[in-house]
Amino acid sequence: MILSRIIHHLKTQNWTAVALEFLIVILGVVIGFQVTEWNTQRQAIARAEILTTRLIEDLRNEQWRVEGNAIYYAQVSDNAQRAIDALEGRRAVDDETLVIEAFRATQIFSFPVIRTTYAELVATGTINLIADEALMTAAVEYYETGLENLSLQDRERAYRRAFARLADRALYEALANNCAEPRTLGIGDFTVLPEILDFPCGIEGQDEAIAAMAARLRNSETLLPLLRQRAIETSIESASQIYWQNLFAEILPPVESAE
Repeated sequence: MILSRIIHHLKTQNWTAVALEFLIVILGVVIGFQVTEWNTQRQAIARAEILTTRLIEDLRNEQWRVEGNAIYYAQVSDNAQRAIDALEGRRAVDDETLVIEAFRATQIFSFPVIRTTYAELVATGTINLIADEALMTAAVEYYETGLENLSLQDRERAYRRAFARLADRALYEALANNCAEPRTLGIGDFTVLPEILDFPCGIEGQDEAIAAMAARLRNSETLLPLLRQRAIETSIESASQIYWQNLFAEILPPVESAE
């Protein structure tokens, strides 16, 4: 319709009307492009908000994992050292306590790195959507460091294997069911971390197996050096989390108190 009007105005040499018609067309195109641009920007902002929220949630869970690593391996190391002191005669303990402490020294805090949102940002090239520069810089540093390769723990888990060689199956299962961290442990629950491994536990109906296991622990010539190594490597693992704890403290709000 606009085209026919323009042709009519050209035939009648109504130049003012032709100019007005062209102006209307140009304004329509410009407004159309502007609306499209506004809509694109609005969608980008909404997408950025979603990705930022998801990244913060992932990093909060990673903060829990780092905090868990620090506390868990400090407790593993403490159990290892207490068992060492008992085996070397510096500390008198009953058989059950020795077996539980030696068992807890075998334990591993096994939660995979949560990197879903970061991986999506990298794969889709949308990292620039995260407006919080400090958040993004910290995320890149954390996820690209290769935390698995920084661990100084024995990948062969020699002490864990040595302990298992001495244990009866039923006793080991009882220890795993009663004296390891809860199997229902939820990622992100900071309230469970202070006593994640050091909580009161007991083994019932295994008196003979406990006595036999304690005797094997005391008489083993190969276990004690491995236990010393375990005490040291887990102590280092715990201390190595300080850098990441500080990093998360800088970019994330404080964890709310359980009260």
